[in-house]
Order: sequence, then C-alpha cells, then structure tokens
Amino acid sequence: MKVLVVDDELLICESIKSDLLRMEHPWKYEVFTAQSVTAAQEIYCREEPEFVITDINMPGGSGLILVSEIHKDNPDCGILVLSAYDDFEYVRNAFTMGAWDYILKPISFSEFDRCVKKLAGKVSEAEEDLQAGKNFESVQDKGVFGMEDVVEYMKQHIAEKLSASEMARKMAVSYSSFGRLFREHTGMSFSAYLLWYRMECAKEYLESSHMKIKQVASKVGYRENPQHFSRDFTRQVGMSPKEYRTQVFEEKSRVYR
Repeated sequence: MKVLVVDDELLICESIKSDLLRMEHPWKYEVFTAQSVTAAQEIYCREEPEFVITDINMPGGSGLILVSEIHKDNPDCGILVLSAYDDFEYVRNAFTMGAWDYILKPISFSEFDRCVKKLAGKVSEAEEDLQAGKNFESVQDKGVFGMEDVVEYMKQHIAEKLSASEMARKMAVSYSSFGRLFREHTGMSFSAYLLWYRMECAKEYLESSHMKIKQVASKVGYRENPQHFSRDFTRQVGMSPKEYRTQVFEEKSRVYR
C-alpha cells in the first residue's frame, strides 16, 4: 500500500516513515515523504498513493488544501491529519474537507499504530468491495468502459473535471486497479497523463488563436481556478503561457520574413 507522508519537518517525516515500516500489519507500506504542499501534490500525481498522512500548518500552503484536492480526486483515499493544535475548528475543517481521522502531536506509537491499522483496513475493504465480482476481461463485453474508451473520454471532456476515481467507476474496477491498468496502457499515471494532455491542448490554443489566457485555461479544465493554469503550464513547459505564445509568434515571424 502506497503511503504519502507530508510534514514540513524532515525529522517528523522520517520518524513517521520509520514507524510505518515497522508496523506489523497485514499490508506492506511503500512510503513517500514531502515537506511542502507543492511537493506533496507532485508526488501524489506521480505515485497515486492509497493513504495520505499530512500535517495542517506548513509554509507555502495549508495541509487542508491538500486534503480537499485529494478527496475530490479520490474519495476512497485514506487521509489522516496530524496537528499540534487541539482546536475544534481545525478538527471540523479537516473532516469537512475529507479527512478520515485526526491525531494530535506529539504522536504516541501505539495510538498511531492503531489509527493507521484502522484506516488502512478501510482503504483495503473499499478496494475489495469495488473489485468483488468484477472481472476486468468480462465486464468489457457488458458496455463498461475499456481503457481506450477512458482515454478517448478524457480527450472529449478535457474542459471538465476529471478524476481517476470517476474513470475507475466507469471501468467497474477499483481505484488501485485502474491506476495500474492506466499506467500499463499509457506509460504514465492518470494525473500525469491528464496534466500532459491539458498542456498539449493549451499549447495548440496558444499557437493558433488569440484567446485570452483565462479563456485557454477554461478550455483545458481550469474554469474554476484559472490561476492554477499558469502555474501548471510553467512547470510542465518551462515557461509561462504568455512567454510561450510570444516565442511561437516570434518564430513564425522569422519564418515569413
């Protein structure tokens, strides 16, 4: 079971990782660590963990933002929130945004062990329930999505909200099985492929139209948060949308001189 641990203190990340690896549970944990929300988002996108353990207060972004984003992408992902603040508002906000449980720091190993075992069991049960009685080869003949259908659906609905959990339901397989099948089919995780395809579409719009950047963002799935489009485009392409468009137009001008 893949686990992502997020805390701005390296020692805490390593301590939690060590605790997870020595737990005598039915599952073996593959642990990834991140010390910021940005790094956690990148690891989540690449590795698609089934279980996330995150602090709330970190420089550069709240852990609650991460909780909300992960829960929207995969409601079956187990999310455990850690905090040094025994405050009802913190607890309420954590659960409202999708956390499964909440532990106060400092963390005792026995409490942590008990909580992780309980939540990992829920994650495992959710996957087994989805998988039970659903053979991938047989369901394809019953009108259920195959992987080619998933990829085509993504391309046709690129301007809409898309999530791995939604696609898994369309294929009638568990979230983890979908992630494995998608990676086998495309060579990329679902989140990485979705980001790549959105940026490829954005480049086409920037090259062939005079649409405003905000309009391009809306066309490729960033209608509700266009500010995130420039951030993701810059990370993926190496320059901002405005810089990319300027470069393309300058290259075209040189060709036609």
